[in-house]
Amino acid sequence: MNVKGVILLGSEWRFVDLGEIDPISTQALYHAIAICKDKHLTRNTIIFCSPKKPLVCLGYHQELDTEVNVEYCSKRGLPIVRRILGGGAVYLDRNQLFYQIIASKSDPKVPTSIEGVFKKFLEAPTKTYVDIGIPAQYKPVNDIEVNGKKISGNGATEIDGTIILTGNLIFDFNFKEMTNILKVPSEKFRDKLTKSLQERLTTINQELTNPPKVEYVKKILKQNYASTLDIELIDMGLSAEEKKMVKTLENKYKQSEWLNQISNKHQNLIEKRHLKISGRSFIGETVQKTKGGLLRILVETFDDKIVDIMVTGDFTFIPSQYLKTLETELIDEKLNRDILLNKIQKFYKEYNIESPGMSEENLSQAIIDAAIKSQ
Repeated sequence: MNVKGVILLGSEWRFVDLGEIDPISTQALYHAIAICKDKHLTRNTIIFCSPKKPLVCLGYHQELDTEVNVEYCSKRGLPIVRRILGGGAVYLDRNQLFYQIIASKSDPKVPTSIEGVFKKFLEAPTKTYVDIGIPAQYKPVNDIEVNGKKISGNGATEIDGTIILTGNLIFDFNFKEMTNILKVPSEKFRDKLTKSLQERLTTINQELTNPPKVEYVKKILKQNYASTLDIELIDMGLSAEEKKMVKTLENKYKQSEWLNQISNKHQNLIEKRHLKISGRSFIGETVQKTKGGLLRILVETFDDKIVDIMVTGDFTFIPSQYLKTLETELIDEKLNRDILLNKIQKFYKEYNIESPGMSEENLSQAIIDAAIKSQ
């Protein structure tokens, strides 16, 4: 709070409006600032931006070739970027206004749980929709809805001592292109997916007869972040160190190693995916819907023990780097639901894991289901 004109420590946050920028930069940006933030090189920051050109953004825990129609994207010249946030593959373009919050976990204004972060940091965009005439509501875990339809997509993660939340205000949306970029079993299924998407997602342009200009909405959103977080937003640019880090990460994001990191790590298991393994060895796969998103399990077993396992999907798992650790620790475990559940629960506690909407029970049961399907 401001008391007699005095700004208390921590109540001043930086505000950066970058307008339209390079598509890959939109994803490298918050990652770069979080790295600099954790090194104490910058302050809490809120960024507004949009991509100059369209891009396809892949969730951190997703397998590229399973989720995205890579051939279509290549023909269309659409860059594919793996972000450091969970969630699903999505088509992004200049008709979406991105808000990105990068803040220290130690700041008293930052909730201690990731579910609390979503709830608190999505107050401003929800209120902004209401202020422009759209009766939007926050929908746990990480959505904003209007009359049952999603009107904002959001994701969060943490890098050491820094929390990141990103999301969008959707002015318009290319439903057809969204379904074109996804990997689906048939064109008939793609048509159904397009129709389903149109039924589940809406936009500012669809909801309002006379939609406001982007600059007007930005002004309201900025004011709402200041009021809901009880902070003063100071207009500032990026530092030289941050710009350098953005460029470094852009180069990293363009590399095949980053984009294909999941398939590279599990190449042997993926190659066995469609093979019949006889005797005491089995390959099983399942896809299950949880409140936190789709969960995919690919598992190889031998004598009812896990030999190899790949956990992917559009869920949130924080800290994200520990999902690989969990996969490693599950190897050689018996295919017993209670044993697996106990192992996963201990892992969550040891590493302070948060996966809102996806429980330890979801994980253990999905592994068992995948194994059963293989036999």
